[in-house]
Amino acid sequence: MSLQYIIDAYNLINHRQFKAKPSVSIQLSLINFLKIHRLTGSKNNRVILVFDGFPPANSHLPEEEGLFCIFSRKLEADEIIKRIIEKSPRPENIIVVSDDKAVQTASRMLRANFCAVEEFLLGKRKNAVLDDPGEEKLTYSQVQKINTEFKKLWLDS
Repeated sequence: MSLQYIIDAYNLINHRQFKAKPSVSIQLSLINFLKIHRLTGSKNNRVILVFDGFPPANSHLPEEEGLFCIFSRKLEADEIIKRIIEKSPRPENIIVVSDDKAVQTASRMLRANFCAVEEFLLGKRKNAVLDDPGEEKLTYSQVQKINTEFKKLWLDS
């Protein structure tokens, strides 16, 4: 099963760990950064970089199999990301990389996985795939209460 990463490009570009090369466009720097650090795992995984606005004049972004750059033009990148998920026949195979809470919420509602930029950069993106978006998370106090009840049942008997 291959995955499809939809990356809110400017969220990643504006992260403190991303360093652009001054001699190269910011878009090309991001593409090279993703390739060098192999942040999307297998080469079979598809990557869609969604940028706000219009493409820079006279820029030639690489057109490679499995890597696409989309510019939102007059819309916001967030809206483009939502539309891509909505049109997908398998949203459960999508991982959206964004720090935008509205994008994360929309991803969850549309049955796609999401990952914050920091988690993505640290290689914790696999956790996003394992999480069930419909699964309710327990709070720390709830976990402690359950553990206490189990101890009473199993250890005090």
